[in-house]
Amino acid sequence: MQYIAVLIGGGIGAAARYGSTQALNAVWAQSFPLGTFCVNALGSLVIGFLFQTFESHRLPGELRLFLIPGFLGGYTTFSSYALETLRLFSAGQVKQALFNLLLNNLAALVLAGLGIGLSKALYL
Repeated sequence: MQYIAVLIGGGIGAAARYGSTQALNAVWAQSFPLGTFCVNALGSLVIGFLFQTFESHRLPGELRLFLIPGFLGGYTTFSSYALETLRLFSAGQVKQALFNLLLNNLAALVLAGLGIGLSKALYL
């Protein structure tokens, strides 16, 4: 049952990632991968929140597997982010590549911490 929870969550997360990035990239100029950044930032916030929530409350283990390694594993896109950053470097867009590195990493750390703090504040 554990593997099925991760499998189903991962499939849903991957579909959500694809839809989110397509929608955002359609609105934003393709010179910067905004869709991937937004997915990574939101995923970082949610993983921090869920991690702390599961640490603080007795919730079913399958739900944790479905949401964290499953849904968020399929939803967040650090492999895409790495490839897009390398492609920016290869295209000579060094400033965009460095900005992408800095923004994705800082936002992921800050938002994961914010998610943990938010969960703690809600569930005191």
